[in-house]
Amino acid sequence: MQFNFLISKCMSVNENGMTILNGSQLRNPQLDEVITTMGEASAKAQNLKQVITSPSRFYQTDQKLYIKSEGKQCLGILKIGKKNLFHRDLSGLVREIQPLCVLDFYVHESMQRRGIGKELFEEMLRCEIIYPEKLAYDRPSPKLLGFLKKHYHLSNYIPQNNNFVIFSQYFDNRQQNVNLQLASQNQQSQYSSTPSKIEQLGTLMSQMTISSTQSKNQQQQFSKSQAPWATDQKSQQNMYETTTGLMSAQIQKKR
Repeated sequence: MQFNFLISKCMSVNENGMTILNGSQLRNPQLDEVITTMGEASAKAQNLKQVITSPSRFYQTDQKLYIKSEGKQCLGILKIGKKNLFHRDLSGLVREIQPLCVLDFYVHESMQRRGIGKELFEEMLRCEIIYPEKLAYDRPSPKLLGFLKKHYHLSNYIPQNNNFVIFSQYFDNRQQNVNLQLASQNQQSQYSSTPSKIEQLGTLMSQMTISSTQSKNQQQQFSKSQAPWATDQKSQQNMYETTTGLMSAQIQKKR
Protein backbone atom coordinates (compact mmCIF):
# COMPACT_ATOMS: atom_id res chain seq x y z
CA MET A 1 0.00 0.00 0.00
CA GLN A 2 1.53 3.30 -1.13
CA PHE A 3 1.41 6.43 1.03
CA ASN A 4 2.57 9.97 0.26
CA PHE A 5 5.02 10.03 3.20
CA LEU A 6 7.84 7.90 4.53
CA ILE A 7 6.53 5.31 6.96
CA SER A 8 9.58 5.82 9.16
CA LYS A 9 8.49 9.43 9.75
CA CYS A 10 5.45 8.38 11.76
CA MET A 11 6.74 5.23 13.50
CA SER A 12 10.01 3.60 14.47
CA VAL A 13 11.24 1.13 11.84
CA ASN A 14 14.18 -1.25 12.43
CA GLU A 15 16.80 -2.31 9.88
CA ASN A 16 14.50 -5.11 8.66
CA GLY A 17 11.62 -2.75 7.99
CA MET A 18 9.69 -4.00 11.03
CA THR A 19 7.66 -1.93 13.48
CA ILE A 20 5.98 -3.14 16.69
CA LEU A 21 3.19 -0.95 18.02
CA ASN A 22 1.19 -1.37 21.23
CA GLY A 23 -2.08 0.07 22.42
CA SER A 24 -0.38 2.78 24.45
CA GLN A 25 1.42 4.11 21.39
CA LEU A 26 1.33 7.89 20.94
CA ARG A 27 -1.03 8.72 18.12
CA ASN A 28 -0.35 10.95 15.13
CA PRO A 29 -2.40 11.60 11.95
CA GLN A 30 -0.05 9.74 9.61
CA LEU A 31 0.10 6.65 11.85
CA ASP A 32 -3.70 6.67 12.11
CA GLU A 33 -3.89 6.79 8.32
CA VAL A 34 -1.62 3.73 7.96
CA ILE A 35 -3.63 1.70 10.48
CA THR A 36 -6.98 2.74 9.00
CA THR A 37 -6.00 2.07 5.39
CA MET A 38 -4.38 -1.31 6.08
CA GLY A 39 -7.26 -2.38 8.34
CA GLU A 40 -9.85 -1.58 5.68
CA ALA A 41 -7.82 -3.38 2.99
CA SER A 42 -7.54 -6.45 5.25
CA ALA A 43 -11.29 -6.57 5.89
CA LYS A 44 -12.03 -6.26 2.18
CA ALA A 45 -9.53 -9.00 1.25
CA GLN A 46 -11.07 -11.41 3.80
CA ASN A 47 -14.68 -10.48 2.98
CA LEU A 48 -15.33 -9.44 6.57
CA LYS A 49 -18.54 -7.63 7.49
CA GLN A 50 -16.67 -5.11 9.61
CA VAL A 51 -13.17 -3.72 9.95
CA ILE A 52 -11.29 -5.39 12.81
CA THR A 53 -8.15 -3.23 12.76
CA SER A 54 -8.63 0.50 13.20
CA PRO A 55 -7.23 3.22 15.50
CA SER A 56 -10.35 3.12 17.69
CA ARG A 57 -10.11 -0.68 18.08
CA PHE A 58 -6.37 -0.70 18.68
CA TYR A 59 -5.45 2.18 20.98
CA GLN A 60 -6.03 1.79 24.72
CA THR A 61 -5.91 -2.02 24.44
CA ASP A 62 -3.31 -4.68 25.28
CA GLN A 63 -2.97 -5.62 21.60
CA LYS A 64 0.19 -5.43 19.50
CA LEU A 65 0.48 -4.56 15.83
CA TYR A 66 3.42 -5.78 13.74
CA ILE A 67 3.97 -3.75 10.57
CA LYS A 68 6.28 -4.44 7.63
CA SER A 69 7.16 -1.37 5.56
CA GLU A 70 9.61 -0.13 2.99
CA GLY A 71 10.00 3.57 2.24
CA LYS A 72 6.51 4.93 1.54
CA GLN A 73 4.98 1.46 1.23
CA CYS A 74 3.26 -0.53 3.94
CA LEU A 75 3.60 -4.17 2.93
CA GLY A 76 1.64 -5.99 5.63
CA ILE A 77 0.26 -6.06 9.16
CA LEU A 78 -0.20 -8.67 11.89
CA LYS A 79 -2.28 -7.94 14.99
CA ILE A 80 -2.24 -10.08 18.15
CA GLY A 81 -3.86 -9.98 21.58
CA LYS A 82 -5.03 -12.24 24.40
CA LYS A 83 -8.61 -13.51 24.62
CA ASN A 84 -10.62 -15.55 27.10
CA LEU A 85 -11.98 -18.50 25.12
CA PHE A 86 -13.97 -21.65 25.79
CA HIS A 87 -12.80 -24.73 23.91
CA ARG A 88 -14.85 -27.93 23.50
CA ASP A 89 -13.04 -31.19 22.69
CA LEU A 90 -14.43 -34.29 20.94
CA SER A 91 -15.71 -35.75 24.22
CA GLY A 92 -17.73 -32.60 24.91
CA LEU A 93 -15.47 -31.41 27.71
CA VAL A 94 -15.27 -27.60 27.82
CA ARG A 95 -12.24 -25.81 29.20
CA GLU A 96 -11.51 -22.11 29.57
CA ILE A 97 -8.19 -20.89 28.16
CA GLN A 98 -6.52 -17.53 27.59
CA PRO A 99 -4.30 -17.89 24.54
CA LEU A 100 -2.43 -15.27 22.59
CA CYS A 101 -4.48 -14.83 19.42
CA VAL A 102 -3.78 -13.79 15.85
CA LEU A 103 -6.57 -11.26 15.32
CA ASP A 104 -5.65 -9.89 11.90
CA PHE A 105 -3.05 -10.88 9.30
CA TYR A 106 -2.80 -9.20 5.94
CA VAL A 107 -0.20 -8.69 3.21
CA HIS A 108 -1.00 -6.27 0.41
CA GLU A 109 -1.95 -8.04 -2.82
CA SER A 110 0.96 -6.46 -4.73
CA MET A 111 3.43 -7.97 -2.22
CA GLN A 112 2.06 -11.47 -1.81
CA ARG A 113 4.11 -14.59 -2.61
CA ARG A 114 7.36 -12.76 -1.75
CA GLY A 115 7.83 -14.06 1.78
CA ILE A 116 6.51 -10.91 3.45
CA GLY A 117 3.91 -12.84 5.44
CA LYS A 118 6.54 -15.34 6.63
CA GLU A 119 8.81 -12.48 7.74
CA LEU A 120 6.00 -10.84 9.71
CA PHE A 121 4.91 -14.09 11.30
CA GLU A 122 8.45 -15.16 12.22
CA GLU A 123 9.19 -11.74 13.72
CA MET A 124 6.11 -12.08 15.92
CA LEU A 125 7.04 -15.62 17.02
CA ARG A 126 10.55 -14.50 17.89
CA CYS A 127 9.49 -11.42 19.86
CA GLU A 128 6.67 -13.20 21.71
CA ILE A 129 8.82 -16.33 22.30
CA ILE A 130 6.03 -18.67 21.24
CA TYR A 131 5.35 -21.55 18.85
CA PRO A 132 2.68 -21.21 16.13
CA GLU A 133 0.63 -24.10 17.58
CA LYS A 134 0.37 -22.23 20.90
CA LEU A 135 -1.60 -19.44 19.24
CA ALA A 136 -5.33 -19.19 18.59
CA TYR A 137 -6.51 -17.82 15.23
CA ASP A 138 -9.60 -15.63 14.91
CA ARG A 139 -11.64 -16.58 11.83
CA PRO A 140 -8.57 -17.54 9.77
CA SER A 141 -8.97 -17.21 6.02
CA PRO A 142 -8.29 -20.17 3.71
CA LYS A 143 -5.01 -18.47 2.80
CA LEU A 144 -3.92 -18.33 6.44
CA LEU A 145 -4.86 -21.96 7.03
CA GLY A 146 -2.87 -22.94 3.95
CA PHE A 147 0.06 -20.82 5.17
CA LEU A 148 0.09 -22.57 8.56
CA LYS A 149 -0.15 -26.01 6.99
CA LYS A 150 2.64 -25.32 4.49
CA HIS A 151 5.18 -23.74 6.84
CA TYR A 152 4.31 -25.25 10.24
CA HIS A 153 2.42 -28.48 9.43
CA LEU A 154 -0.66 -27.37 11.37
CA SER A 155 -3.98 -28.72 10.15
CA ASN A 156 -5.79 -30.67 12.89
CA TYR A 157 -8.37 -28.76 14.91
CA ILE A 158 -11.94 -29.05 16.18
CA PRO A 159 -14.30 -26.36 14.83
CA GLN A 160 -15.67 -24.11 17.58
CA ASN A 161 -18.79 -21.97 17.85
CA ASN A 162 -16.65 -18.87 18.46
CA ASN A 163 -14.89 -19.40 15.09
CA PHE A 164 -11.44 -19.41 16.71
CA VAL A 165 -9.12 -22.13 15.42
CA ILE A 166 -7.02 -23.86 18.07
CA PHE A 167 -4.83 -26.65 16.74
CA SER A 168 -4.62 -29.93 18.63
CA GLN A 169 -0.91 -29.33 19.37
CA TYR A 170 -1.92 -26.38 21.54
CA PHE A 171 -2.54 -28.79 24.41
CA ASP A 172 0.88 -30.46 24.14
CA ASN A 173 3.66 -29.56 26.59
CA ARG A 174 6.15 -28.32 24.04
CA GLN A 175 6.03 -24.66 25.09
CA GLN A 176 6.15 -25.60 28.79
CA ASN A 177 9.29 -27.68 28.23
CA VAL A 178 10.95 -24.81 26.40
CA ASN A 179 10.15 -22.41 29.24
CA LEU A 180 11.64 -24.87 31.75
CA GLN A 181 14.80 -25.17 29.63
CA LEU A 182 15.15 -21.38 29.43
CA ALA A 183 14.72 -21.09 33.21
CA SER A 184 17.33 -23.82 33.76
CA GLN A 185 19.80 -22.10 31.43
CA ASN A 186 19.34 -18.77 33.23
CA GLN A 187 19.88 -20.46 36.61
CA GLN A 188 23.05 -22.21 35.41
CA SER A 189 24.33 -18.92 34.02
CA GLN A 190 23.84 -17.23 37.39
CA TYR A 191 25.66 -20.05 39.19
CA SER A 192 28.60 -19.93 36.79
CA SER A 193 29.00 -16.14 37.08
CA THR A 194 28.47 -15.78 40.85
CA PRO A 195 29.88 -18.13 43.58
CA SER A 196 27.19 -19.89 45.57
CA LYS A 197 26.70 -19.21 49.28
CA ILE A 198 28.03 -22.70 50.07
CA GLU A 199 31.22 -22.01 48.13
CA GLN A 200 31.65 -18.65 49.85
CA LEU A 201 31.15 -20.26 53.28
CA GLY A 202 33.70 -23.00 52.45
CA THR A 203 36.28 -20.39 51.44
CA LEU A 204 35.69 -18.43 54.65
CA MET A 205 36.06 -21.56 56.81
CA SER A 206 39.33 -22.48 55.07
CA GLN A 207 40.72 -19.01 55.71
CA MET A 208 39.73 -19.18 59.40
CA THR A 209 41.38 -22.64 59.78
CA ILE A 210 44.64 -21.40 58.23
CA SER A 211 44.63 -18.30 60.46
CA SER A 212 44.02 -20.39 63.60
CA THR A 213 46.84 -22.82 62.74
CA GLN A 214 49.29 -19.95 62.15
CA SER A 215 48.34 -18.39 65.52
CA LYS A 216 48.94 -21.65 67.42
CA ASN A 217 52.35 -22.14 65.77
CA GLN A 218 53.40 -18.62 66.74
CA GLN A 219 52.38 -19.19 70.38
CA GLN A 220 54.33 -22.48 70.56
CA GLN A 221 57.48 -20.85 69.14
CA PHE A 222 57.19 -17.99 71.65
CA SER A 223 56.80 -20.42 74.59
CA LYS A 224 59.93 -22.38 73.59
CA SER A 225 62.05 -19.23 73.48
CA GLN A 226 61.28 -18.37 77.14
CA ALA A 227 62.30 -20.08 80.44
CA PRO A 228 59.68 -22.50 81.76
CA TRP A 229 58.81 -20.23 84.67
CA ALA A 230 58.50 -17.17 82.49
CA THR A 231 55.05 -18.25 81.34
CA ASP A 232 53.65 -18.20 84.92
CA GLN A 233 53.78 -14.82 86.66
CA LYS A 234 52.90 -16.26 90.10
CA SER A 235 55.68 -18.88 89.99
CA GLN A 236 58.11 -16.23 88.84
CA GLN A 237 57.20 -14.00 91.81
CA ASN A 238 57.61 -16.88 94.29
CA MET A 239 61.03 -17.71 92.83
CA TYR A 240 62.08 -14.09 93.17
CA GLU A 241 60.99 -13.87 96.82
CA THR A 242 62.78 -17.17 97.74
CA THR A 243 66.01 -16.09 96.08
CA THR A 244 65.93 -12.70 97.85
CA GLY A 245 65.39 -14.37 101.26
CA LEU A 246 68.39 -16.72 100.85
CA MET A 247 70.66 -13.88 99.83
CA SER A 248 69.63 -11.83 102.93
CA ALA A 249 70.32 -14.79 105.29
CA GLN A 250 73.81 -15.28 103.85
CA ILE A 251 74.67 -11.60 104.31
CA GLN A 252 73.61 -11.66 107.98
CA LYS A 253 75.79 -14.73 108.70
CA LYS A 254 78.86 -13.00 107.26
CA ARG A 255 78.30 -10.09 109.61
